[in-house]
Amino acid sequence: MGKTDLAVKRLEEKLNVSFSGRPIAVMQSELRRKIGEALKNNRLHEILFSDASQATAKVLDTVWEAAKPRLIGRELAVVIAQDAPLIKVPRAKISQAFEVAEGAEIPVGTEDYDSVTLTPKKYGVRPLISREMVEDSEWDVIEYQLAEAGRAMADLETEKIVSQMISDAGNSVAAGTGGTLSYGDVVNIVKECLIDGYTPDALAIHPSELADLLKDTAIQKAMEWGGEAVAPSGQIARLLGMQVLVSTKVPSGTALVVDSKHAGVLFIRRDITAEDYEDPVKDLAGVAVTARWAYTTLRADAIGKVTGC
Repeated sequence: MGKTDLAVKRLEEKLNVSFSGRPIAVMQSELRRKIGEALKNNRLHEILFSDASQATAKVLDTVWEAAKPRLIGRELAVVIAQDAPLIKVPRAKISQAFEVAEGAEIPVGTEDYDSVTLTPKKYGVRPLISREMVEDSEWDVIEYQLAEAGRAMADLETEKIVSQMISDAGNSVAAGTGGTLSYGDVVNIVKECLIDGYTPDALAIHPSELADLLKDTAIQKAMEWGGEAVAPSGQIARLLGMQVLVSTKVPSGTALVVDSKHAGVLFIRRDITAEDYEDPVKDLAGVAVTARWAYTTLRADAIGKVTGC
């Protein structure tokens, strides 16, 4: 067996993943059986069932598996996936409702409509994978590099969304004790958002602030009373009705509460994709991981932040 064949074989063994619970090889076998007669063009058959097609799917799956846990920003906004050069998101400023006497004319509303235009930007990274790695069958290294590319794409997206939300936040409170995030601080910022008519459903914090909350006796008592035990996972699943999201892309010293249904919109024209393949098995040095998206804040008062914690 030649070195290239060995490399392909080890890729199959190392990166074999399941889609819908079935290995790629099984799905390919079923697909061949069902549409074999339809594929009379030998060239089409070669393209569909080549090692390149298998490698493309496996490379993208490796990138995605690494990216998914870090896509925190998508939990903080409404996500719109659409293949369009730009989208316009309408935003209404509703005035008020009226008491109407029986039989009287209903007053005309004085709503003011505007819109926000989102134009996606392109983001990308080229993982450092040399031809020598492929020739020497260093699939452990290649898988690691592909996963790093996925994590880098997710981290960049999360960092930009969180940074914009912190900048746009319409509500802000200072931590009661400098350098420490407490349960009371979270209550205070949630109160400010509630006063403005928004209900935060997500709390985004840095690991340092997570540690503060885990040491807070109010949190510990709440967990003991009716929540999930903290000790087994070291995490807080929910707090005051909010999903707790922990990421190093949230700046230490700041906590973010968000009403994700109203705060902002993430427009994804093309999600994380592995592209620029010529021969991904024999020349993986050509792989690039890219995405096109844009985020904008719609309602600043749906976002609150605790500072100095």
